[in-house]
Amino acid sequence: MAGKSAEAYALLEPDEFEQAGNTKFDYLLGLAALNSGQTGKASVILERVLAVDPFHAAARVDLGRAYFQLGDFERARAELERAQALNPPPSALATISRYLGEIETLSNQPATRLSGFLEAGGGYNNNVNNSNTQSQITVPALLNTQLTLNSANIKTSDGYLGLAGGVEILRPLSQGWAVYAGVDIRSRNDLKYSHFNYISLDGRAGASFEKNAEHFQGGWMGGRFDQGGTTVNRNFSGLNAEWRHSCNSSNQSVLFGLHLVYRYPDPALASNNFDQTIGGLGWMHVFADGNSTAFGSFFGGNERDTNLRIDGGKSIQGVRLSGQATLGQRTDLFAYGGIQWGKYKRTNSAFLVVREDRQTDLAIGLIYRYGPNWILRPQISLISNQSNIIVYRYEQADFSLTLRRDFN
Repeated sequence: MAGKSAEAYALLEPDEFEQAGNTKFDYLLGLAALNSGQTGKASVILERVLAVDPFHAAARVDLGRAYFQLGDFERARAELERAQALNPPPSALATISRYLGEIETLSNQPATRLSGFLEAGGGYNNNVNNSNTQSQITVPALLNTQLTLNSANIKTSDGYLGLAGGVEILRPLSQGWAVYAGVDIRSRNDLKYSHFNYISLDGRAGASFEKNAEHFQGGWMGGRFDQGGTTVNRNFSGLNAEWRHSCNSSNQSVLFGLHLVYRYPDPALASNNFDQTIGGLGWMHVFADGNSTAFGSFFGGNERDTNLRIDGGKSIQGVRLSGQATLGQRTDLFAYGGIQWGKYKRTNSAFLVVREDRQTDLAIGLIYRYGPNWILRPQISLISNQSNIIVYRYEQADFSLTLRRDFN
């Protein structure tokens, strides 16, 4: 069945844009997509049918099936009940009854879901220590004396190997509530300069609530970042919250915020301690193919220094954009990037100016699915940090290839 449906979809899909709005064509295309496993695409097409003909009972039944397969039981139940009210033939009524029964069973018996991933990869980074290229700097506070920087503070390139893994548990509760917890661990080992190696451990736990077009999620997050094999560079912990509103099947608005506390356990670094508060607005759009997406957000906030950081607190503003497009049945193209501005509050005592930074980043890559739950991801990432204090200026390019295995 799936093979024949895939063939039917392949025959119909080239004419989609020309025939869009023709309910007979759209219904056949949506049914072929649904039966060949392209559930997201099917839901978009079937919604298009119902926008033209709200009394198309077969389209309502199959849209209910699509929502069921996507795990959206509330929408599935609503569409199936609407189809039931249209007095469809006995065979359709039997299908509706079966799906409504399964939804009732699943709704009354929340199932705990466990998922995870493993990653391995490697790459090359032309600036593993996020430093500028100059070995000598002029310090105004020392009567413009020139100082020679330690080699660890000069741009250094190296190849690296990386490992990562994570696990998350989700427990649905009654009436749209769920609780979750997860942990991820990542490491990078440079081939020549081991003092730049790092390992990070991040955890999260919280609750979510979903009803109709609204989705709320919030909870605790925290972690630690260790560098050089022995040094605990920093810890962080705090709270985050997010509200998503589905305007329709293609558009979703997002409101988000977080408050994090960053602490540096080493007394020599403790002056860098700060508290960070960020809030922002975003918008996500799903294109007609059901798989391609675009997301943009604006954010702002501040950092409050808690231990006389040399540059003081900081105000933050930024914008981020991301997108993913389907290139074929197994391959997606993705890209993301943004610009962040930061202005500090205190005059730097060494350089006698108030520090201002502008960081720009861009990443582009491919997601190639060569088997069930297996992903190969080549990626190029670029970062440029411009600052009015020379020691904080740097540019970085990273080329990586990662193999990932998902577990559901």
